[in-house]
Amino acid sequence: MQHGEEKKDRAAADDGKRPFYEYLDYIANTELKSKSALQGATRLRYDAARSAQGGPLTQAAAQRVLRALRPGTVVLLTTGTGNPVWLPHGETDGPSGVAVLARLFTNLGHRVCLLSEAHYLPGIRASVAAAGVPFLHEENWRQRSIGALAIEAPLGRAAGERFFSRLLDDMPEAAAAFFVEKPGPNIAGVAHNSSGKEKAADTIAHLDLLADLARSRGLMTGAVGDGGNEIGFGAIRKALSETHPYGKACGCRCGRGIINATEVDVLFPAAVSNWGAYAIAAAVALNLDRPTLMPPWREVKASIMAPLSHGAFDGYSGLSVPSVDGTSLETNRAVYQLICEVIRLAGTPAH
Repeated sequence: MQHGEEKKDRAAADDGKRPFYEYLDYIANTELKSKSALQGATRLRYDAARSAQGGPLTQAAAQRVLRALRPGTVVLLTTGTGNPVWLPHGETDGPSGVAVLARLFTNLGHRVCLLSEAHYLPGIRASVAAAGVPFLHEENWRQRSIGALAIEAPLGRAAGERFFSRLLDDMPEAAAAFFVEKPGPNIAGVAHNSSGKEKAADTIAHLDLLADLARSRGLMTGAVGDGGNEIGFGAIRKALSETHPYGKACGCRCGRGIINATEVDVLFPAAVSNWGAYAIAAAVALNLDRPTLMPPWREVKASIMAPLSHGAFDGYSGLSVPSVDGTSLETNRAVYQLICEVIRLAGTPAH
């Protein structure tokens, strides 16, 4: 059988799994918000993304990244959000999602490169290591077929423009980039947190520049976010500006709303960004019929808790507790188990 025919047959088989991808989309968008101002917005973000991109979105992400990967390729992973006063070392949402994606790509035989600000990297590294992914010095990382490299992204836009261009020049093996819970600028070039507060441009790494450069060089780009202010929401910026409470006016001096203006190949809005990343990892496992690509819960639990010892807090309560966006560890376990149950059901023979 010709290679092209094999790809067609695989695509047809994957289309037969569509209901299971739908389940992954829906599970990751199970809204559990304690703040009244946030209630109901999860469905608005997902519906807008589904309308703009088609769906299921997890299936689209899995298919796109698997088409991009080749033996020896590298996947870039980014996360990290907070502010100097409330969340100086980041939060519990984002690192665990990146950790599960890092474990997935490592299990598939690929290297991963993590990028974030210096004050977020210790917690992110700890989370990824807790998921079983080894970190290496760069010279060793470049010689290995698997493993993780952590790189500090510089603060400020001018520094970022030079840095990310050199990074991609020096890493021709890069094939895909994922942005998980990573804020980016609005149409006026101003980044915000989810409640409309401006992020000073010289206190953040402008990873939206990496997203733009990656797309221009043919890398697959994917993004997960749960507020609309994160990198990737450019695809539905106009739609969200009409429905998001901070879509048109953010309350800061820019007055242009919080919706990020950066576009990626596949945007997956989720109720909690970690859940969205888990669901994309599961979609890859589903596509490949390899349920063991998903790490066991004990490692996912460790990846949620690990950033706490490096100063990260729950982003909702501001407390140093193992919860994510106000959802308990038990809730996160239930969501993760439901996601893994979808893969199990997909592999159960029909009678």
